[in-house]
Amino acid sequence: MKTIAGLPTARGFAAGPVFIYRGDGEIPIREYVIEEHLVENELRRLQRALVETKRDLEGLISVLKERTGRSDVRVFECHLMILEDIVLQDETKDYILKDRLNAEAAVRRTAGGARTQFERMNDPYFRERVRDLDDIERRLLKTLIGYDRNPKLELSTPSIIVADDLTPSETVQLPKEYVLGIAINGGSTTSHAALLARALAIPAVTGLGDITSRVTPGEKVLLDGTNGAITLNPDKATEAEFETLVKRQKELAEEVSSGNPAGTLKDGSEVLIYANIHPGVPIAGVKEYGARGIGLYRSEYLWLANEVEPSEEEQFEAYRDAVEFTAQFMPPGASATIRVLDIGGDKMVRGITVKESNPFLGNRSIRYLLSNREVMRTQLRAILRASAYGNVRLLYPMVSCVEEMTEAACVLESIKQELTAEGIPFDKNIKVGAMIEVPSAALLANELARHCDFFSIGTNDLVQYTMAADRGNEAVAHLYQPLNPAVTRLVKMTIDAAKCAEIPISVCGESAADPVVGLYWAALGVDTLSMSAAYIPVVSKLFSSLTREDLNEYAKIPDSLSFGATAQAIYSACHNWLVTKVPGLSENLV
Repeated sequence: MKTIAGLPTARGFAAGPVFIYRGDGEIPIREYVIEEHLVENELRRLQRALVETKRDLEGLISVLKERTGRSDVRVFECHLMILEDIVLQDETKDYILKDRLNAEAAVRRTAGGARTQFERMNDPYFRERVRDLDDIERRLLKTLIGYDRNPKLELSTPSIIVADDLTPSETVQLPKEYVLGIAINGGSTTSHAALLARALAIPAVTGLGDITSRVTPGEKVLLDGTNGAITLNPDKATEAEFETLVKRQKELAEEVSSGNPAGTLKDGSEVLIYANIHPGVPIAGVKEYGARGIGLYRSEYLWLANEVEPSEEEQFEAYRDAVEFTAQFMPPGASATIRVLDIGGDKMVRGITVKESNPFLGNRSIRYLLSNREVMRTQLRAILRASAYGNVRLLYPMVSCVEEMTEAACVLESIKQELTAEGIPFDKNIKVGAMIEVPSAALLANELARHCDFFSIGTNDLVQYTMAADRGNEAVAHLYQPLNPAVTRLVKMTIDAAKCAEIPISVCGESAADPVVGLYWAALGVDTLSMSAAYIPVVSKLFSSLTREDLNEYAKIPDSLSFGATAQAIYSACHNWLVTKVPGLSENLV
């Protein structure tokens, strides 16, 4: 038996036989110079391939809308934009007209040049666009040389897909009813394929190194997408334990959908559990996992998916969909919290942000919007218009001082006046909040509370900025400690300020999804935890097994340890308390 560690990419457990998927890699083509009288013929071949590929993509988009929801089509709409890019098309035609290359060679030359430009960019998001170029190039070449489309994607029995990599098109075309899980040699947790795996609720592990060479077709493996591992040749005891996890995972989801609302404690008190979503996630799954509202709508994915600023109408339609869903399927009074454009740091968009030596400390998020008023005004108009369709809350990210909130309030007020003059309906009393994710905001929480209707703590960045440790840097990953006393004191300071001002406070950072940490935030006094929907069942199970008195006891655990206890010691003590306190809850699920 051998367990291989990778990156936890899509939560869940799966056990089954291996199906090794070998991608096409680089499709072999002939490259040659054509006779002058054949140039027009090659141009016609290229045009037919463009038309046919566009038709295929539009068909795929149509199917995807039916399978996973409207917002999931963004990846392939991006592919369509690349395909229809006039500059790229003209460049390909020039290779045929001026260099007299055959159409296949012209496509490869154009794709190769664009690929080189992306690979040279010191930005993980742009480098990820190489996968989109690869996908379009492969589609065009298959059409030109008559390849059968995706013949290897046929599955007849439920299997775990093991691959070197998967393009977005390959991922979405996998027959979900037969895909138990996905294990990939490379990849990242932010790739389109990873996002689609989560959207499709397929457990996945990436970054496994050479997994394709270490397994054989048909052998049974155990895939743990929650902790990021795959077990080969499991013994009977390990397999039986794993099957218990699979079964328990299903039971937890069923308990949430059929029992008390998520976040209901044993004594009837509540800590609301909301969902974090972004365009590309099928919103129907939010309801299935028991979410009681949308605690964080990451609007920046509208920019990231298209690589350009979406129009006011495009934004309005996306926000309205989320708001209407919340109003229709969530409990009465449920809200959809829309975070305005949070661009910068590790999220960059071509033409939107400028190159900076230290983008995490640069012109990002609310700073960018206040210095680019047209972008800000367009988005705020769209959000206000969507507020006419349900309960919307407006959230400003990376607020660091009071002046930013007062300046943003002036912009919002002017837009309200515009919409009123135009006769466009909106919620005139829309709630406005600040994300507390930098130490200065936590230290100024009492002052900020006077300008806010609610607080939302973004622990991802709060930990990063407090500890001066990039959470994506392996060399300092050990310093990413949500339960470090420096972080918890800032969180407690923010909670106290919110309680004093009598405004609601939530945690929308992904630490809320860690049962150990999320429960600690609730014990300190936050009203709402917001997390990726798939994480709700386990957290909800914990709450249903505890009382408010238990939470009070849990909050005191760090104080019961010796002076100067480390973050790891605090985490371990809290973890052990939970496993002991909640009967039947497996340590692996916590």
